[in-house]
Amino acid sequence: MRKIWVSINILFWTLILGVSSVISIKISGDKSSFKYYSIKWSEFLIKISGVKLEINGKENIEDNKNYIFSPNHTSFIDFPVLFVSVGKYLVFVAKKELKRIPIFNSILDVSGCIFVDRKNTDKAVESLDKLKADIENTPRSIVIFPEGTRSKSLELGNFKKGAAVLAINTGLPIIPVYINGSFNWWNANFRDNSNKIVVNFGEPILTKDIKYSERNNLTDLIKKRIIGLRKNGK
Repeated sequence: MRKIWVSINILFWTLILGVSSVISIKISGDKSSFKYYSIKWSEFLIKISGVKLEINGKENIEDNKNYIFSPNHTSFIDFPVLFVSVGKYLVFVAKKELKRIPIFNSILDVSGCIFVDRKNTDKAVESLDKLKADIENTPRSIVIFPEGTRSKSLELGNFKKGAAVLAINTGLPIIPVYINGSFNWWNANFRDNSNKIVVNFGEPILTKDIKYSERNNLTDLIKKRIIGLRKNGK
């Protein structure tokens, strides 16, 4: 029942605010206006879905800086939760399968998100290079789910190197993130008291002096930091 209710609202508010964001960006030529629409979309979904959001570690995020956010991922609600918690012009590295969804495809494309082919390393790297070039013209923060896809359990999966590669290429710091509660919320029903979601931001990992050859070590460090946030609850 919860999933049906949330899905209906996702469709409705995506049509209203998503299409509005596309029109606004097309008219103004300013991709950063996506920030306003993405946060409003998220606030509506969080309120309607009954989510009680708690944010820890926000002091690790400076207002005048952009970052690569690297969170675990267990349900759709992670998207609006991150938009609200970060509060920046924020885009996602999305799997190419989302390009098949009408309207949603256009919103992500116009807003400055990038689609990657997870099964083709060369094309994935090419997509990340395209994103790097674009953020030089229009700075923004980026979310890359290091597991590459949504986890079907509370356990962290194998981490891919996309976040590390993009961080090394752009010099953007990485903020490890652990989202606690979204899996239980998504798999509960309205009668269950599973509506609290906690977002824990870790300290930034500086990447300007890290070499491409060290991308595996950086990926391991990201996972270690996320595990630490899960254990400490901070």
